[in-house]
Amino acid sequence: MSDNNDFWFRTLFKVRLYEAYGTSFEQFVHRLFQLAIEDYQVIAPHGNFGDGGNDGWVPSKGWYYQIHGPKPGPKSNIKQQVDKVIEDFHKLTKKWGNINRYYFVLNDRYTGIPAPVAQALQKLKGEKGLDDARAIGSGDLEKLFMALPREQRESIVGGVPSHSLDFIDPRHVGELLTHLADKPTSLSGFLHEMAPDFEEKIGFNGLTTPVVEYLRLFSYQIATVDDFLSNRKGLAQPISEEVKKLYATSEETIPDKAEHAPNTRYVWMIERLIPDAMRKHPHSMKAYREAAQIILSKYFETCDAYEHPDSTVAP
Repeated sequence: MSDNNDFWFRTLFKVRLYEAYGTSFEQFVHRLFQLAIEDYQVIAPHGNFGDGGNDGWVPSKGWYYQIHGPKPGPKSNIKQQVDKVIEDFHKLTKKWGNINRYYFVLNDRYTGIPAPVAQALQKLKGEKGLDDARAIGSGDLEKLFMALPREQRESIVGGVPSHSLDFIDPRHVGELLTHLADKPTSLSGFLHEMAPDFEEKIGFNGLTTPVVEYLRLFSYQIATVDDFLSNRKGLAQPISEEVKKLYATSEETIPDKAEHAPNTRYVWMIERLIPDAMRKHPHSMKAYREAAQIILSKYFETCDAYEHPDSTVAP
């Protein structure tokens, strides 16, 4: 069970990073550092002083953090990143002093720290005699997050699903989720057979454990979705179109080159199915995430989500 918990915590964290930029990334990092780094303090810009190049610090140790979350895109402006490293350090020396360590926190979305950025920080360390000067990327942030106690991780990403299948609600899709939340699991759901190409489609789309196990588990309740739609035929097409659009957007958000991209898209889609109003309640989030997986299993089977093995690409 702990392995599944790790999957959810790790992948939900990745989803947050793929989407975060600018102020949202800065706030996300502040929340993590306040839990993970003793005596970490957030610095808010003030008047003409601004923040003096200091987004956050550990004053008792002279550790300073500059946080940079560029917008997602095919190319990052490396020169701009290097310039920011240098400019913000010079601001610190003028307005703060007592710099023992300088950290540049960059949302690299797991692509790695650009060599010129790492080199600029290494040069600063040597020239200014710092104890440490380096970049902190997505992988480093994930390690800090995963080292937190479960309760603190849940305060950042919400409650994670378990195998106890109690459900709740959200939109066109919301009516279906509400139905799944209120309807007890029936025997007919567990008699449902997978479509013949279900296993082939899993392999074709590159899905791996534990997402494969979740798809199999929740596929046994597809019959409850079919029962619901049989009495509400006007909802079947709109929900199908919503799921198709959701999957297309997941491909834009999570690039193919990302590690475990198919699995990460699965969690990303679950998150997009959940209404914003529920995100402040970890236990409700857990129930919503479980309900959403029945929906994804249904539309994985119908090929509205993920690619069909027989699909062809036009030349």
